[in-house]
Amino acid sequence: MRRFRGNLQAGAGLVGLLAIAAGAAPYLASDIAWVSRGPGGVRFPILGSADLRRVAGAEEQPVLRAPIPYGPDLTDLDAILTAPSGRHWLGTDGLGRDVASRVLHGGRVSLTVGLAATAVALLLGLPLGAVAGYAGGAVDAAVSRLVEAVLCIPVLLLALALLTASPPALRGLPDTLLLASVIGLASWAPVARYLRGEFLRLRQSEMALLARASGAGPLRVIVRHLLPSALPPVIVAAAFGVAAAILLEAALSFLGLGVRPPTPSWGGMLTEARHHVDRAWWLALFPGAALFLAVLGCNMLGEGLRDLLDPRQRRR
Repeated sequence: MRRFRGNLQAGAGLVGLLAIAAGAAPYLASDIAWVSRGPGGVRFPILGSADLRRVAGAEEQPVLRAPIPYGPDLTDLDAILTAPSGRHWLGTDGLGRDVASRVLHGGRVSLTVGLAATAVALLLGLPLGAVAGYAGGAVDAAVSRLVEAVLCIPVLLLALALLTASPPALRGLPDTLLLASVIGLASWAPVARYLRGEFLRLRQSEMALLARASGAGPLRVIVRHLLPSALPPVIVAAAFGVAAAILLEAALSFLGLGVRPPTPSWGGMLTEARHHVDRAWWLALFPGAALFLAVLGCNMLGEGLRDLLDPRQRRR
């Protein structure tokens, strides 16, 4: 009991901390001052639009800056490949950009892709698994063969194929949404398999039989009675799926198929680190550590949820 509660709390805390840091990145790491003073008095440039902030800031003196006073794309050719120091906490890259700022802003891309890809996988896997498990027969056989076919292909290879042959509707999406859609389309099969198994177990249960006897239609039986009882393994799979999606996004970005520069992402930063790994160790260490912590937090959260939702664990 203490073990899974510890995993659940530690995982939720770690993921929550990373999500808060990524969400607040535009305020924590920015070359725009929090508070400035000028002819018009005291202002808060960080709260305005980007264009207005920079135009107004030209005639104003900053009073309070962000903890990391560098934007993710701000270059400093006099500080190329600077080691971690009091000025640049995590050092700079080959263009003089602050690594700490780029790690924070890169978390927005990686975590957004992980969550959005899992949402896409759930949107596809939940209805297919529910229909297959409840209907049985030919419908179940068709969906099961489709799930098996998808599971036979490595997710990375399937994602690469989808990125290469993506339809025009997907190509018109922003890079983050495109990656999330492709990863979700490549990783829905485990969700459908888990839900199908739960529906096969529950469809002849007393709960389902009573619901049908009272006149409830198939849709009501599925949504109102069976789905809530079948969700625990799907929730656990979704938590692990977020970690897998974050890793897959990093792999695609590492291969040059992720978000396009100069938008930072952890995988893209690791790609840049390859060119300087012999003399700038910090370029690989800090994005890799952020990626490791995000995946660790999601996996610990998934393990905690699995133990919490397991009836055998609750009896102990």
